[in-house]
Amino acid sequence: MAINYPSRNVRHMTAHTLSFVRPVVEPGFSVLDIGCGGGWVLAELATTHEVLGLDVVDVREAPVPRFELYDGVHLPCADGSYDVSLLAFVLHHVPNDKKDALVREACRVTRRRIIVLEDTPRTPIDWVAGYLHGRHVARGVGKGASFGFLTQRGWEEFFTRHGLRVASSVAIPRLERHWWRPWARSCLVLEKPVVG
Repeated sequence: MAINYPSRNVRHMTAHTLSFVRPVVEPGFSVLDIGCGGGWVLAELATTHEVLGLDVVDVREAPVPRFELYDGVHLPCADGSYDVSLLAFVLHHVPNDKKDALVREACRVTRRRIIVLEDTPRTPIDWVAGYLHGRHVARGVGKGASFGFLTQRGWEEFFTRHGLRVASSVAIPRLERHWWRPWARSCLVLEKPVVG
């Protein structure tokens, strides 16, 4: 089923995110999109995978087959219920004092891997842009808690502390997603340890 996008920009951003996600979501894998936002990525994945979208507010614009609200930390899913969890441009919006808890929850509900796309500041301009963006979104969802960005290396260390193996960590070219917002971004693919 073809998805009817509201603009070329939304189509472009969705395709960009999917270019990092699809290669590591194998056929038959189920996908949990934590912080699915408008739902465009999830709607595309739903054409070939079992999916669930979660968010703290309902701002869906795309035809998402399954969606639930959650409190920003506790995922309403059973242990190991999804092969892959996706956190696409979400973690910098999570209050700093809740990031650890959310990632522990993502580890709990995920069987195989977690895919993270994040703004990862590299210059003072990136840090200022990130701060302004974070404040804008926090106001939009009625949150006043602190939020924060990490560098690519900072996220690698963060996830390693949570027992995840960084299978891939790639700096995304600045102009690839938005030429008018050339902020530094990264994609990390995290593997859960094999038990047994």
